[in-house]
Amino acid sequence: MLKLKQKPILITLSILLLLFCIVFCCVHFLFFHHYIGSKNTEVWQSDVPFQIESIATIQKEKNKDFVILNLADVQMCDLENTFNKSEIRNEIAYLIRKTKPNLITLTGDQTWSNENLISLTSLISWLDSFKIPYAPVFGNHDYGNEKNSAVASENFCCDLYSQGKYSMFKRGPSNIGSLGNYVINIIEDGKIYKTLYMLNSGYDEKISDSQIQWFKWNAEGIKNFNNGEYSSGMCFLHKPLPEYATAYRKYLNGESDVQVIGDVYVNDSLFGSLQNGFFQTTKTCSVKDIICGHQHGNNFTLAYQGVRLTFALKTGKLGGFYQDETICLNGATVLKLNETTLIENCFFN
Repeated sequence: MLKLKQKPILITLSILLLLFCIVFCCVHFLFFHHYIGSKNTEVWQSDVPFQIESIATIQKEKNKDFVILNLADVQMCDLENTFNKSEIRNEIAYLIRKTKPNLITLTGDQTWSNENLISLTSLISWLDSFKIPYAPVFGNHDYGNEKNSAVASENFCCDLYSQGKYSMFKRGPSNIGSLGNYVINIIEDGKIYKTLYMLNSGYDEKISDSQIQWFKWNAEGIKNFNNGEYSSGMCFLHKPLPEYATAYRKYLNGESDVQVIGDVYVNDSLFGSLQNGFFQTTKTCSVKDIICGHQHGNNFTLAYQGVRLTFALKTGKLGGFYQDETICLNGATVLKLNETTLIENCFFN
């Protein structure tokens, strides 16, 4: 039999062992275990008839601005933001109170490291708390610094977004490149007012040929339900198209085919996606605005060949300074849709 004085020692050791096991399990399942998620079985075929009912819709009140608040490169990280999520939450709350959006879009890199489970779960829960529809696309860090190297994989991130109460996210087809390509129609007075194309341009070097075909298929399908006219479109994606750099060079040279809207800040390389004809396709399908993130020191809107190319303002202070760090490019980009589209910044300092 154990001596009486040995029992407290054994109890203490048992408790410490139990605590160690609990901590080990928590660390393992939060930071090392890989969550695979639901397998995507949706396959897109160009010869399948388009169904307008498959497109998500959101209502615009007649004769009133429809306000889109775009959050770019929020970049939460489990290891760095587990105990200071309030800073990012406070900024998002301020931006929402200030702009009173009808829809929140997120143009990628909502998280930025391989430790993304806590961050993304927390962000989705926080966005749901405002009871405002939101529509995210993926960036080049959302499910790992290398594709699918993160704790929460591409499919698992899709699962989390799909479970968001106010999320408009759709997993999209599995055969057009990466997941998370979907379409939203804004409806006013029973008619299509604007079409939003949400595209995954995160980990690939360019918008894929199959993505372009899928985009055009949707645009043509919506056209058939829109009295034979293309719906006025907006594209939301993470990486800038090559035409951003072209438009910026023309702006610097003072060429007349580029018009500047607001201030122009360019600090980072304008390199983004590779040339593949996607820009030309968007023009033929009546896309009027393309909004991207990715490069935190860049912020501008340039009208080029009838399309407004917008570098969205970065949300969150990580890496959001311009040049000599006297200007903090931190906040969100606001798009007010009515008879015209007004694009402006909402700074958070």
